[in-house]
Amino acid sequence: MDRSRAEEYPEKEDGKVTAADFYLENMPVAFCAVEILTNGNGDPVDYKYIYHNKAYARLAGKPYGALNGKRGLAVRGKIERELLLCCYDAAFHGTSHTLKDYSPDQERHFLIYIYPLRRGSCGCVLQDVTENRRMEQELLREHEKRKSFLKATTEIDFEYDFATNTLTFGAGDGIGGKSRVISGGLEGLIRSGVIREQDKERIEDAFEELRRGKRAVEFHIQACLDGHDVYRWYAVSSSAYKEQQTGRLRVVGYFRNAERLIRDQAALKKEAMYDPLVELYNVKTGRALVREALEKLKEQENAVMFLIDIDNFKRINDTYGHLKGDEVLKQFALTLKSVFRKSDIVYRMGGDEFIGFAGNSSQPELAAERIMERLYGRLREQQERGIQIQCSAGIFIGSKKSSYSDFYSMADRALYAAKRSGKNKYQIIKEKDYGQHDGI
Repeated sequence: MDRSRAEEYPEKEDGKVTAADFYLENMPVAFCAVEILTNGNGDPVDYKYIYHNKAYARLAGKPYGALNGKRGLAVRGKIERELLLCCYDAAFHGTSHTLKDYSPDQERHFLIYIYPLRRGSCGCVLQDVTENRRMEQELLREHEKRKSFLKATTEIDFEYDFATNTLTFGAGDGIGGKSRVISGGLEGLIRSGVIREQDKERIEDAFEELRRGKRAVEFHIQACLDGHDVYRWYAVSSSAYKEQQTGRLRVVGYFRNAERLIRDQAALKKEAMYDPLVELYNVKTGRALVREALEKLKEQENAVMFLIDIDNFKRINDTYGHLKGDEVLKQFALTLKSVFRKSDIVYRMGGDEFIGFAGNSSQPELAAERIMERLYGRLREQQERGIQIQCSAGIFIGSKKSSYSDFYSMADRALYAAKRSGKNKYQIIKEKDYGQHDGI
């Protein structure tokens, strides 16, 4: 911990600084960290405060820092056996507990969440539930909610020591109930299967920000923490602090399961980007992607836009109904996916019109002809299986000199020419030949 930050913490009687020092003194909930004192037989007899925040000091009616180094018996006069045993269990066996407590002096009811910090010490979070005491059912629901929250933030907690390049996971259900120490830094995490090589850079960037002085960093990552070879999404919250005595930089934080959050975000993103019927890009996304691709084109490079229209689609709707029309649109979209490259942009313009865009083509006219040959070939194969779909296409070949509007308007003119010539055909217009095609 640097000098300016260390001065914010009250001096402890024994001059020592423990891992609890990283907790922010301005947390809105009361928190303290205690060291469990035992007798010669190893049985718990008392505890000693090693840290408490301002909220805890206000709750105890003491000046901030006044309890540090003090024994629990000296402060409270009496320690309930259940509380002491739970603290001992958390400190030496890594088991979290939740207790109900009543302070007769303050006439207040509390829930105390007790969880392990490092061997021999535990943390306690106090929640004042006096006002809810008269509503027992609501209190129980709040109890479970808080318990779940605490479990989510402590069952997969970790500490990373830059000096020893060692990462320590705390005990908890999320990692099989046992603490785990991994040496070798990020390479060790990869060897042990906790993370994969492709996610290494994400953690490196986060740790570098912390090393440069950023107080806290949050990021998402896929990790395997339970040893079952299943990688799940986690939200990682990490904070950095320096030990006051040694000056060593450490990172502490926790993994919170974010699988459902990431899945929901992906679903929302897909909904915003894709046409719900044909599962191609929608027009908004397609236009944005094409414009971005045009901006990236180099001066000598060409791109190709295809404006493709299903022939006689209105007659299909009128004859067989809109459900049949929807099936035709879905089948045609699948066909388009199969003939364009993965790097190409394919989207539904609206109705029965679709756009295909192939960027950075060295032989654009040849590429356009091959794509159309594949498309007509697939449609003929489908016709042999009873799927009667035909289409016409207008194609424009241009450079970054032409805007998105230029590409679209010229492809539209080419489509009109193709349909006028008999449908089930395609027409190509080149940028250099503006206005040189008969009838266009």
